[in-house]
Amino acid sequence: MAVFYLLSILVSAGEMGISGTFHYPEIQQMDLRHDPANEPSGPLASTDGDHQVGDVVNFWAMDESGPVPTFYLTSATCRFVGEQTYIFVEDAQWGINYNQDNVDVLAAELEGDDGIVATDAEYFGDIPDLIDNDPKVYFLVLDIRDNYGVAGQKVYIAGYFSPYNMFTEWEARNYYGGHSNEVEMLYIDCWPSVGDDATFTASHELVHLIQYGIKPFSGEELWVIENQAQAGTFVCGYPAMQVKTFIETGGVTPIKWTDLADPAEYVAGYGAGFLFFSYLFENYGGKDFLWTSMHSSTRGIQGVLEAIETATGQKADIELILRDWMLSCFIDNYEAGYGWKSFKIADYDTSDPGNRPGMDYTGVVSSTPWSDPWHEITGFSGNYYRIEDDLSGSLRAEGTGIGNLEVFFLEENKLTELNSGSASDVAVSLDSPGTLMLMCNSFAGISMNVHGGSIGGGSAFAFYPNPCLGDLYFQFNSTGEPVELAVFDQAGVHVETVALTAPAGEAVVTYSGASKLASGVYFFRFSQGSRTETGRVAVVR
Repeated sequence: MAVFYLLSILVSAGEMGISGTFHYPEIQQMDLRHDPANEPSGPLASTDGDHQVGDVVNFWAMDESGPVPTFYLTSATCRFVGEQTYIFVEDAQWGINYNQDNVDVLAAELEGDDGIVATDAEYFGDIPDLIDNDPKVYFLVLDIRDNYGVAGQKVYIAGYFSPYNMFTEWEARNYYGGHSNEVEMLYIDCWPSVGDDATFTASHELVHLIQYGIKPFSGEELWVIENQAQAGTFVCGYPAMQVKTFIETGGVTPIKWTDLADPAEYVAGYGAGFLFFSYLFENYGGKDFLWTSMHSSTRGIQGVLEAIETATGQKADIELILRDWMLSCFIDNYEAGYGWKSFKIADYDTSDPGNRPGMDYTGVVSSTPWSDPWHEITGFSGNYYRIEDDLSGSLRAEGTGIGNLEVFFLEENKLTELNSGSASDVAVSLDSPGTLMLMCNSFAGISMNVHGGSIGGGSAFAFYPNPCLGDLYFQFNSTGEPVELAVFDQAGVHVETVALTAPAGEAVVTYSGASKLASGVYFFRFSQGSRTETGRVAVVR
């Protein structure tokens, strides 16, 4: 079993491959099953014993370039017969986009006790044999019709499993208006896919075949189905080429990503799914998690949580898991507590690494004033701002919307959580280099305005947010002397006095006690040396 091909070969072409199994949404609703009383009657049903190398078969394949499923016959020749698989190659592609060396590589990776077939079966479930009474799986390598290259389209279908083949020809035609080869079968693309792509595509598509044997596709949400199949690629030791697209898009949600409409973001969703389920595998139960996830009768997020809890014996918090997953995507350092043991995301960022290996900085603050004006952070994704050396003032991030903002400051390998409150407002001093991490840990997104710089002359003074729903920040030109902050309620009753420190120069100090105050109007007296500032702030809970 090969472990991670050179990723520079994998991601250099710029094309974006996806699974075509659910290219047509109606396929997820194919809930009927083959009736054993209806016997297969097609050409393959009359095969006497195993195929032989050199056998020629006309196979039904799906044309995935149009708005509805259509079928066509294509001639293919058997190029390999093993203990677990047959490999057929479309005659029109033989010697052009696929050759015997490619067949030998694919066969070696599919077969054996540690091959793709055995590994996927071990982690996910038995390979179904529901139609042809032959335990071998057919692999047809062909140029899948998918509109690749038409009008500049870069997305292509790397492979697919067709549930039509799990019916007799009569059933497929009369139940769903399609055609069947009446065998357990997978389709693997050879253009624009290159020869060795077939291995990791096979590891993904074989999981779809296993899923079909366990329960109807309609019994699970599509993003979970695809994340499980991406986990097949992971446990077989292959990379997921879509992680590069995940990096290029700045990250997308691993939850319900199959609802994304933008083609690049949809491809990135496969990368997110690979990263999420491999993260769960490494941290929440390994094989037990994957097996339980595949066999659970509970759908969606609850099914994932159920699988985690069954595998680990502990209660699972999806928000905490997703937060740590997002941190891992950016920090990408397993030794520091946030990353993957098996690989680094930066390994995928070879052809166009941007401003940072792995996930790029959303912005680099190297001078002031600086701003990244109002923009959207989508659900379960983040913005990351690098603060360079020799700056003064503060970097402030203010947000609006119903999304849940979580904020961290990363300095070398030291990670500090910051309180943005429900007002989604936070500030950090520009005196210390590091990375401000803004992460939307919810399905709903949040709009953010990020800006940094000086507040002006020596007498300038600012406090925010007002109204305050979390911490309260004070920005001012500091003398370096101790700061004293006295807080009073609306009746003038003293609440508390706290001592704060601020280095000389423009500074930001945080009054975290504001997050503990009850709703109401409060007054403050801010003192440093001979300077005194007063003000009023509304606290909302």
